[in-house]
Amino acid sequence: MKPTKILTYVGALVVIIILIFNINPNSSATVETGNYAEEVKQHRREKHEFMESHEASPFVEQSVPFDSLKYFKIDESFKVKATVEEIKDGEVHRLATSDGKEKNFTEVAILHFDLQKSHQDLTLLKSQETSDYFLPFYDETSAITTYGSGRYLEVDYAPGNSKITLDFNYAYNPYCAYTTGYSCPVPPKKNYINIAVNAGEKNYD
Repeated sequence: MKPTKILTYVGALVVIIILIFNINPNSSATVETGNYAEEVKQHRREKHEFMESHEASPFVEQSVPFDSLKYFKIDESFKVKATVEEIKDGEVHRLATSDGKEKNFTEVAILHFDLQKSHQDLTLLKSQETSDYFLPFYDETSAITTYGSGRYLEVDYAPGNSKITLDFNYAYNPYCAYTTGYSCPVPPKKNYINIAVNAGEKNYD
């Protein structure tokens, strides 16, 4: 076989391989993205079921009609890694709540991260009542498309961690966003993200 024909066949084979990896729905990049989106969707489905029928749901407890929660489109770019700067003997914050009371939280770490090409810092708090970690925040969507008194984010944190994942697709509203009868701490002023976090839960109504 002539060298030119061999080169032609090799070139065609390379093109075919590239096309397969670009269009095959089972390629690794597609699977990872699809799996991530499905995980978030499944979480939202489970939360809908809880809000709709569980006895601990604020809608069930308060006998308030439930429609459905509203969310931004899932966007994996709002899932980021943060560097943890631990705080020793952190300041105690007496955070106001939606019902006029106050709750005490201790600063435990500052989380440094980049979001949508913008550097941000959030202070991680620890409840003095329950010892749970607490990450509330405001952003440019607050009181516009999201709850005016801020949203919360669950974090998988343990002392000694140097990195932590923050996934704003899971940002959620406190119960006070849905109905009365709850005492929800508002974020400290320092926990303000100066861009629009178009991810996670929107205003309920």
